[in-house]
Amino acid sequence: MNNIILIGFAATGKTTVGALLAEKLGKKFVDTDAEAERAVGKTVTQIFSESGEKGFRKLENEVLHSLSIDNAVIACGGGSVLCQNFAEFARGSKVVCLTAEATTVASRLNGGRPLLEGLNEQQLRQFVSQRERVYRRFADVTVCTDGLSARETADLVAKRLEN
Repeated sequence: MNNIILIGFAATGKTTVGALLAEKLGKKFVDTDAEAERAVGKTVTQIFSESGEKGFRKLENEVLHSLSIDNAVIACGGGSVLCQNFAEFARGSKVVCLTAEATTVASRLNGGRPLLEGLNEQQLRQFVSQRERVYRRFADVTVCTDGLSARETADLVAKRLEN
């Protein structure tokens, strides 16, 4: 398997950076949130609203389990690492964790993130910190996106993967 899997908190740039990285490396690009939406014909926000986090995680797990792809850059939803089969899904791939400070995440958020609605700055900082500990368990490479454009981040990821 020759995949690159991007993980990280919401608004760290997984989808945008992933598409640019795939283009740069000549790989296919897949976004697991988009795959989940396509599978049920609803947005992530609608899925959360109707099925809750547990229902969404079940769907997310099914999407990961169903993906059979090689030579791709795969942007995973922020909670994908919580899925029971994530380790199996990631086996044989390079896993890149994109990080950002909570203040950067807050400045990039533009709604549509059900788990983050109503969080104050301290709660968001705690949530980011908790998730980062989980992400780092899977990451082969970690790249902080603070102060970087998506293209700069994609270039940095590609460079780090060369080493």
